[in-house]
Amino acid sequence: MYKCTTHRTFGQLQLWPRWYAKAVENEPKKSQTVGLAQRPDPESVGCDYIGPPDPDSNLRPYVRHYNNRETPLAKKLRLRRIEIDAWNNDFWTKHNKRFYQEKEDFIQLHKNAGTASQDITADSMSVFYKSFLDKNRRMHIMYNISWYLKNVELLVLAFQVFLQKLLRREKKPTQ
Repeated sequence: MYKCTTHRTFGQLQLWPRWYAKAVENEPKKSQTVGLAQRPDPESVGCDYIGPPDPDSNLRPYVRHYNNRETPLAKKLRLRRIEIDAWNNDFWTKHNKRFYQEKEDFIQLHKNAGTASQDITADSMSVFYKSFLDKNRRMHIMYNISWYLKNVELLVLAFQVFLQKLLRREKKPTQ
């Protein structure tokens, strides 16, 4: 289910080129459906849409709106965001698949070892979690470094788009 989000503005000038989610004042009852049942077409929507969490990566996908008057710099920012979202989704899909597979192997190993009860305690699972994190520590560090660099790149591009919009607005003659 995709839901359109609102954006932050300062007067008539949109401050950030990204749309943000905000709480709905009169939230519907839980039995009602809000938003869209399927992924909308980016060319036909009027704003960015945020979808439900992906079952594999647990990340909420974005459908990024764009219009025909988009500047080349704004288009570069939008395409880079889409590319980074795909990279992030791919990383977490592979990570979660590996995590659940190793967790299942750990549970099977304990069941085959003939423990007195079939239930695995939280303490024994904490051993698995710790070993999984230790084993993937370097990969997580590299992911974080890459993630920070990509976010800085997006911030620089977003700031350039903001300045471009601001300068274009300043150049317009007042009527």
